[in-house]
Amino acid sequence: MKDITVKIKSTQGLGEEKSVLEFSAEGTLEAKDGKFIVSYFDDTVLDGASIKTVLTAVGDKSIILQREGEINSKLLIEKGVRNNCFYSVPEGNLTLGIYGKEIENRLTDSGGNIKMIYTLDADMRPISENEVEISIIGR
Repeated sequence: MKDITVKIKSTQGLGEEKSVLEFSAEGTLEAKDGKFIVSYFDDTVLDGASIKTVLTAVGDKSIILQREGEINSKLLIEKGVRNNCFYSVPEGNLTLGIYGKEIENRLTDSGGNIKMIYTLDADMRPISENEVEISIIGR
């Protein structure tokens, strides 16, 4: 397991209305059974609430994004596939559709980059298109 700094740039929205969020966090990187596992705490999702995020990358085929804390979710992003994923927030639970448009995994044991482009929908109605760029830098 290696100590890392995670830098994330997330762009989301529909059409011309897009918002950009950038942040960094300290975390760990582990290579295990052909997968890369990135763990960090994110306090940007809810004001003041720290949420543990675990990102598991399996080649250029899939990313599992799991959150635990005030928000609980497990998003499975697979290139070319739409999956239904569970999302729990303090106000209640929902199921979201997530379609993976693009996944680029350039991770090594010492760090690297991940890029994901995916859409979110509720009952097949578009909510947002998301582009997430993650840089992982060894410390």
